[in-house]
Amino acid sequence: MAGVLVGFASIVLIARPWESADRTIAIIGVFWMLGATTILGVSYVYVRRFLPPFNLPPLALATWQTGLALLVLLAVTDRTGISDILQNWHAATGVAVGLGVLGTGMAFLIYYYLLQELGAVAASGATYITPNVALLIGWAAGEIVGVLEIAAIPLVLTSIAMLQIGRQRALKQAEQAAEATAKP
Repeated sequence: MAGVLVGFASIVLIARPWESADRTIAIIGVFWMLGATTILGVSYVYVRRFLPPFNLPPLALATWQTGLALLVLLAVTDRTGISDILQNWHAATGVAVGLGVLGTGMAFLIYYYLLQELGAVAASGATYITPNVALLIGWAAGEIVGVLEIAAIPLVLTSIAMLQIGRQRALKQAEQAAEATAKP
């Protein structure tokens, strides 16, 4: 729990919601970001709880999720002019390979792999890395990055480490409990 709270606090340091008065940061955007992060974190627990009985490998889960998302998008999206992308094979290849396979497909594959290998809580710690990457991209693009934002980066890494250490301790305690019950 401490790792989750430290990670959440570091994201708040990056978002700086207290600076919304001077309009440099839209508070509604901060709330959307926190909401999205919360939903993503809950998704790890949901997937970890309901998908293990199916015993599907991460690649199969990523393929199914991407395919079902494509079907939903085809059903609800206005496809007027969508065939125009096929006029330029560079654009069509970029969309299919770049966005589809290397973007969304790899993200889902990594998501399910981390979930399988680390468990829900430890894997959800990876969601704390995204705002740091966005911060560094903004800095590289010329945005002003302050001391609080820089301080948030090691806090994020600390929170991820805390989650991993907690996971290792829980596994060790479970092994010790199993050994204690197995001994007569």
